[in-house]
Amino acid sequence: MSKTVRIATVVTVAFFMALLIVFPAVYMQAVSDGLRLFCVSVLPAMFPFFFFSRLLTSLDVAASLSRLVRKPVRYLFGAPEIGGYIFAMSVMCGYPVGAKLVSDSVQLGLCTEEEAKSLVAFTSTSGPLFVLGTVGSGMFGDTRTGVVILVAHYLATILNGIVFKRRPSSKTPETSLPRPEGSYDDVLADAVSSSVRSILLIGAYITLFNMIATAFVHIGAVDAVGRLLAPLGISEGLCGGVLLGLIEVTRGTLLLAGTPDLLLSVPLAAALVSFGGASIAFQSLAFLSKCKITAGYFFCTKISHAVITFLIAFALSALVF
Repeated sequence: MSKTVRIATVVTVAFFMALLIVFPAVYMQAVSDGLRLFCVSVLPAMFPFFFFSRLLTSLDVAASLSRLVRKPVRYLFGAPEIGGYIFAMSVMCGYPVGAKLVSDSVQLGLCTEEEAKSLVAFTSTSGPLFVLGTVGSGMFGDTRTGVVILVAHYLATILNGIVFKRRPSSKTPETSLPRPEGSYDDVLADAVSSSVRSILLIGAYITLFNMIATAFVHIGAVDAVGRLLAPLGISEGLCGGVLLGLIEVTRGTLLLAGTPDLLLSVPLAAALVSFGGASIAFQSLAFLSKCKITAGYFFCTKISHAVITFLIAFALSALVF
């Protein structure tokens, strides 16, 4: 870490600590809201998926299913066969299941650290329940919006995987994948402990970034950016939605849903869903760092994913709305 970056980090941390001291009630409420969101919505939905996906991976079921889609996964993405299973689980479960399964696959010897880089580009997705239910019907109040965002999101996922396709290494033999080791009791205990650690980590990130998003609103940063860009014809709702969405996707898409210009708000919401916001990005990196995937590379894949999603969603919005 360079001296400039270290100083900037210290100043930023000191600023947030000062806010906590001066306005404790505001940020205690933000932490409470983040914990409530985690306990009521995230924990019940994600813990079972984390447990069963880890169990399937450890018992070699994932590897067996992945052999069925070995050729298309290799041809389209230059990725190992386990990628088909991870992609399917990511689509079903949403963030950050894909990142966790990539990390698990490396640790269990189902793919190499180099192959994990190709997996990341197309296995970090949102789930249909969030896109169709929460964003489409819940926020925009229109199922068509949810469908447009969902189609754009998953089409962009496939295209993004092709963009970051890696040529399969000739040094990586097509050998059979390793069989699970240890007793079933060991596998069960590992699945439970791994899932508990992972879900608590996610809860911490949700709470932290909910507090950071609250700070941006509280100090007036969102309103200031909106006023700054208002002369360009960009509404405060769009500016605020994008700014908050880069931190925490749910709060950002909620603001975008309140703007009348669907031709811009829907593609921007779709792009935010694909990017995931800093909260989801750091949740994912907490797992991916174990297989030596850098933050720079991961953010490149997510920015690319967001840009492709925006373009597809803009074209679809022009046809639908």
